[in-house]
Amino acid sequence: MAALVEAVVAASQSLIAQVPCAFFGYSLGGLVAFETARMLRARSLPQPRRLIVAAMIAPHRPQARSPLVHLMSNDELVAELRRFKGTPEIVLQTPDLLELLLPVIRADFSVLETYQHEKQQPLEIPIAAFGGLADEEVSPEALADWSEHTSAGFQMRFLPGDHFFLKSAQTQLLELLARELQSVR
Repeated sequence: MAALVEAVVAASQSLIAQVPCAFFGYSLGGLVAFETARMLRARSLPQPRRLIVAAMIAPHRPQARSPLVHLMSNDELVAELRRFKGTPEIVLQTPDLLELLLPVIRADFSVLETYQHEKQQPLEIPIAAFGGLADEEVSPEALADWSEHTSAGFQMRFLPGDHFFLKSAQTQLLELLARELQSVR
């Protein structure tokens, strides 16, 4: 996580200094966005004006996965991807494509499953958290716990769908994101 966040900070800090912005992260991206905001704060650099997370449990909650997905065999990993229902079946049935994608997917799970939360002061930026009504990976309580990581206001909304509600509720999610971004201006 540290190397990933370091790269995001290096790539974004000059833009953030020039333009009011918000960070949006979906699933693992929510955790990356959160840690990026914390690193910017630690370095006394400009921060986003809002953090928007979706389909991700609060950072201080343990990632309850057993066995660890990033350590699974390729066949087990493909079965797990099927269970998540976020990867098109045609992708899972295309060996050449899987050969390219599985290392990337495994790396994502490694970042998630080896993440160690370090307690710090809450961010001084508002946090909005979005969840799927039928998400079996992120409970409403786990999403609500994001409120502990801000001293500047928290909102939580649920949309129809499971962990991949960005597909099933795309229009609603984009409308909510547009409203959040309006508040950044």
